[in-house]
Amino acid sequence: MNYMLLDAATPTTGMGSMLPLILIYVAFFAILYFVMIRPQRKQQKETAKMQNEITGGDWVLLNNGMYGKVVNVINDNLMVEFGVNRGIIIPVRRDQILAKKEPDLTQKIVEDAPEKAPSDAVVGEDLAEDKLDQYDQYLLEKGSKKKKGLFSKKD
Repeated sequence: MNYMLLDAATPTTGMGSMLPLILIYVAFFAILYFVMIRPQRKQQKETAKMQNEITGGDWVLLNNGMYGKVVNVINDNLMVEFGVNRGIIIPVRRDQILAKKEPDLTQKIVEDAPEKAPSDAVVGEDLAEDKLDQYDQYLLEKGSKKKKGLFSKKD
């Protein structure tokens, strides 16, 4: 027991046990930088470049989802024209521009869906063609498809 107390009392070198822990932290932050921080900064630079290249006459998409046409550029503010009557001009900060693109106002034609085959939901609908199917037989055996409710009259 005395040997255990002596072993616990002797100081150990801290750098030898700290080095792997420091290497793990450095590797973690390096991975974090290359996976998250670097791509985000690259995207921010591209967005800032696009926002600085906007001139009058460009169509823009704002962060709130509205499309507009830039009429004039004044410092960091863009005079954006909204609406059909072209009478609505609103100043917008340059950093509120999400993308430089024109709205797609073409109407998409929806193709007609093919007609569905009629379903066998009515009793006796298929008697002329073939024998009764299982659903029709079940209904004929039970007598009615109405269920007796809690407040229905008893016969």
